[in-house]
Amino acid sequence: MNILRIDFEELYQRHLCRHGQLGINLWHIIAVYGVYFSICSLAASAVRLLLPQLTWAGQTCLLGLMFSPYLGVLLRNVPARVIFLTILTVIVLIPAAVSTPFIPFWMHLILIPAWHRMQLISHRRYAIHRDMSKFDVRYRKGWTLFLLLAVYELPILLRYIAFGRKDWVR
Repeated sequence: MNILRIDFEELYQRHLCRHGQLGINLWHIIAVYGVYFSICSLAASAVRLLLPQLTWAGQTCLLGLMFSPYLGVLLRNVPARVIFLTILTVIVLIPAAVSTPFIPFWMHLILIPAWHRMQLISHRRYAIHRDMSKFDVRYRKGWTLFLLLAVYELPILLRYIAFGRKDWVR
């Protein structure tokens, strides 16, 4: 399993085994947006601390540059229409994070695990699962899978919500 080279469609099909219901995907995308917002806010706080002379536009551009390696990895592996939505997300989240310096740094350190907890709780309400055994060999549980999903969860959720209507299970 190589995080830099994946079969996005296969990873998406794996996602559908545990996350085929629209509701759980909506809860998950809210949580992922929350995590990304907090990460961007932490980075914006660091930029303000290290480079206080930077203007709002400068901070926004610097954070955009910091996101470019992530987007570069996605460009190699994710369909164009999903990349477009992912870039739109980044374009909205970075200025939002730079514009909200009144949320204390420490609050984001609490919010990141809280957003993740929200994802875990949503599994109680949406419990339909399909057999994932055909993915077990390639996607073994552990840190590599955790990192893979951390990198690709947003594009997977965007694909499901924006383009996967046929995959929605009620």
